[in-house]
Amino acid sequence: MKKISVVIPVYNVAEFLPTCLDSLVHQTFPSQDYEVLLVDDGSTDNSAQICQQYIERYPQLLRLLTKKNGGLSDARNYGLARCQGNYVLFIDSDDYVEKQMLARMYTLTDQETKKIVECNFFWEYPNRQRLDLRSGYQSVADYLINGRVVAWNKLYRRDWLLQTKVEFPKGKLYEDQNFFFKIILFLDNINEIALDQTAEVHYRQRSGSISYNQASKITDIFWIYQDLIDYYQLHQGDRYYAEIQYRFCRNLLGNVLLRKIRPLKNRQQKQTLTTQIWQKIDAWFPDWKENPYLKRPGKVNSYLRLVKPFWTKLLVTI
Repeated sequence: MKKISVVIPVYNVAEFLPTCLDSLVHQTFPSQDYEVLLVDDGSTDNSAQICQQYIERYPQLLRLLTKKNGGLSDARNYGLARCQGNYVLFIDSDDYVEKQMLARMYTLTDQETKKIVECNFFWEYPNRQRLDLRSGYQSVADYLINGRVVAWNKLYRRDWLLQTKVEFPKGKLYEDQNFFFKIILFLDNINEIALDQTAEVHYRQRSGSISYNQASKITDIFWIYQDLIDYYQLHQGDRYYAEIQYRFCRNLLGNVLLRKIRPLKNRQQKQTLTTQIWQKIDAWFPDWKENPYLKRPGKVNSYLRLVKPFWTKLLVTI
């Protein structure tokens, strides 16, 4: 039995794949204790050939799984169903990791009692890097509010993850948010999470990545959040209502509205999407301005408290 399985979806990333694989085959963690599953999601470049070359060099460490193209979520689910490690780690094939990542994170599993081990990471830009740092979380509610929704900076205990029956939503953008907010419901307390305060992952920012090519899929966030709201009502009722309300509003207004919609060149598209966001917020959370977390001091909350008509007008005219 392996201690860790690393699942890497691969799709047309020949330029970046060697750097990713080099960072994983040269880990300080004992090679007999982990496996790397390369899930070729129907690549049309030479990504599969690169995978095969590495497998020939590291046959005891790497496995190649080949499937028809189904997208990032489908490839992750495919790998999860076929891995053998006690813990599973999802890494994107255009990113790379520190050579001590697996060793440091596995040590924090506390003899495999932790359900999640999370690490810090770097945002990697062409000419600079930025550290994304957390020092810890006080409670599950705090994790809901401040936790990082990305899937690739966490070790998940595989038996627990399979018991939750949570999978990544196929064919949708923002799949990490759907996954993150669901699995949190299966944490009994914050002590089931450990934090590696070292930055272990280099999260590469590039124009050709899925997250950058998303103008036509911005509205996927509406499906993601509706699915989550239904899921929470089914499993938890009103528990964590204030936390989810705050986090969803913050993401919709701060991330989607400002970072995704505002840069759009098509004014009609921008106006339509802006209107849709406000309609969704009002429908899902008619009392959102009374949220207790929103009333806390801070720059982000000050922005969120601004009146709706002002931002609607501003965003569609910029």
